Amino acid sequence: MDTKWKNSVRLVVYSLLLVCGLSGLYLLFDQGERYIERDYYDTYQYREQLRIFASFANLLEHGYPTLQEAQAAITVSPQEIADYRAQMAPLSEQMESVRVEYGTLIEQATAVDNSELVEFYMEEQARKLEQLIQLFKDDEAVAAQIRQEKERHLSEIYKERESYLPQYQELRDLFDYYLYRPATGQAYTNMNVQDASTARDELYGSNYAHVVEYAPEVALNLFYFMNFETTIADKPQVEGWIGVPVNSPIVAKAVVYQRQQAAVWLFGVAGILMLAIVLFRFKAMMASVSAVNRRWASSYAKLPLDIKVVAMLLALAVGLIGPISAAHKVVLFVVVPASMGLLGLAATLAVAAIALALTLQQGQALASGLRSSEDWRREWSRTWLRRGFVRIGVWAQRVVQAVQSSFIYRSVGAQLLTLAVIWIGLGYIGGAMVHYYDPMFYMPLLVILSLAGIAAFLLASRQLGHLNRIARAADQLAKGEMPPPLASKGSGVLGALSESIDTLRSGVRLLQHEHAKSERLKTELITNISHDLRTPLTSIITYTGLLEAGEATAEERAAYVGIISQKSKRLKTMIDDLFEVSSMTSGNARLHLERSDLVQLMQQALAEHKETMDASAIQFRISLPERPIFADVDGQKLWRAFDNLIGNMVKYALDHTRAYISMEQTDNEEAQIIFKNISRYEINDSAEELLERFKRGDASRHTEGSGLGLAIAHSIISLHHGILKLETDGDLFKATVILKLQLPLGEEGT
Repeated sequence: MDTKWKNSVRLVVYSLLLVCGLSGLYLLFDQGERYIERDYYDTYQYREQLRIFASFANLLEHGYPTLQEAQAAITVSPQEIADYRAQMAPLSEQMESVRVEYGTLIEQATAVDNSELVEFYMEEQARKLEQLIQLFKDDEAVAAQIRQEKERHLSEIYKERESYLPQYQELRDLFDYYLYRPATGQAYTNMNVQDASTARDELYGSNYAHVVEYAPEVALNLFYFMNFETTIADKPQVEGWIGVPVNSPIVAKAVVYQRQQAAVWLFGVAGILMLAIVLFRFKAMMASVSAVNRRWASSYAKLPLDIKVVAMLLALAVGLIGPISAAHKVVLFVVVPASMGLLGLAATLAVAAIALALTLQQGQALASGLRSSEDWRREWSRTWLRRGFVRIGVWAQRVVQAVQSSFIYRSVGAQLLTLAVIWIGLGYIGGAMVHYYDPMFYMPLLVILSLAGIAAFLLASRQLGHLNRIARAADQLAKGEMPPPLASKGSGVLGALSESIDTLRSGVRLLQHEHAKSERLKTELITNISHDLRTPLTSIITYTGLLEAGEATAEERAAYVGIISQKSKRLKTMIDDLFEVSSMTSGNARLHLERSDLVQLMQQALAEHKETMDASAIQFRISLPERPIFADVDGQKLWRAFDNLIGNMVKYALDHTRAYISMEQTDNEEAQIIFKNISRYEINDSAEELLERFKRGDASRHTEGSGLGLAIAHSIISLHHGILKLETDGDLFKATVILKLQLPLGEEGT
């Protein structure tokens, strides 16, 4: 147990080193370039902020002329006039365009008989043509046009210039500056100083963390982008300084930068060292992985392959995201409380380490379990993905079978196809109408109609296919063939019809089975009758022949006559029994019902067999109620049934065993009589077949029974609407008679 714990600890330690190493390496690649500068004032972020501030100052405070002054200073050169005309189309084309435009308007005004509008359009046409001619002949007209466009452009530039004021006001709180124009001595500053020399001394003092001398390249040339300097003739030259006071928020950023810089490089270098340790101890780490895997390899092997892969990918994702998150937490570590920073960093590294440890374990377990193509095939067969494909395949196969079934009868398939075409056609017609009125809803409607059409077609195919299978099964049943079961699901009309067809099919199969059984029993009946009737008849013929020969002595003749008499009586008994059971099964027998005591009938039957029962080696246990049980029965016939059942026990019960006869009245107004014994002969037939005629427990037929006793008893009990139930369990034979104490109305005398 101690060794297992050590292996787990080693694996967690190696995983933690790996996570820290990856985090440090990522931190250097992601943040190293940002923190490679000497201090914050050399970073791109600070320089960009400084340039934006200088640009705003240059744009908003350096004594540029007002909008009116700038517009008054606009000049137009001859080259600009030539360029302006070059951009225009030839005079002839422009004049023709004006004539066509106003000619159409004049014709429309003439058509409505509006003379004032006609006169207005003609004057406008003449004025436009005159302006065009002046533009191509008069330089002053062109210059005025160009000057007007420049004035409009200047208005837009000055308006845009004013939009930068709010942002500039925010930046002024970060910097102190002193800017001045050498030519005029005019100064622009937010410092309380008298001249440039005083401002310079103060800015380079201890109250400022960083100072830069203003130069044109320090500022972003917003004038260039705004086409400002190219428009204004007087461009002021500015000099001065911009400084960062020690109480500026920029200084706080510089301090944070220094701390983050130290954290990034320390963590990054430490991460590289940890990665080196992991690589150096790689074999030991994998040995720990293998040792830990042996503890849960059997449980892991039971999982499907796709679940293993998904679990490993999830663990790998957490293990890789963890170092990235830890790297960002290292940068934020210096700007949050130390306790929160350490707790968050430790939690992130711990979770990532556990995830990487699980990734290594699962990867090693997967690699060891998939070493051959046979391993891959075995694992693939157990995946949920394959099971999903199989289910999709089964579903697709069912769909295909449903479509095929709908074409078992071509007329039905043709109707289905026609309905599908009509449905699709109506859908496209509706879609076209929607597209005409509102194209935006065309594609969604087309998708909905297509899905609905496919669903309706498949549903109709399924129902029609089911109907066709039912019809084919009915045809096969009508021809005497046995169709496969429909196995229908659902509670609709087709479901009920398929259940009826399956019930009919089961009935036909049962009838076929009963018919085969009846044919077999008929053959056995003929064989048994022939055997049982021929045996006594043969004896009669034989001994009659001996008597006719006249060679026998008087004693022998007397013995022969006795045998002939005995066999004749046996033959008569068998014929009477056969006639009786045939009469009962054919429905010709009639009952003479009277109120009788079943207990007394049983006692009379037992009395008939008392001498035989006492002389036998069987111990009979009789359990009859002390009180009488009255029922409306035919006493003579019911006594015969009891007599046959008792005689069956005497003939076929095993010597030196116990036989039981009991009677009781149940709560259901029924009498239950049970005959139970151990059979002398092996019972090879089923309990149901023992009730058939000429079936005997003595398969070798050495006893004197006719084989009709149980059949006669069964017929008598059935005439009384009772039940004779036989049960066999090895050599145990049990007959149960259940009689209703009160017959249904209208059954008397039947």
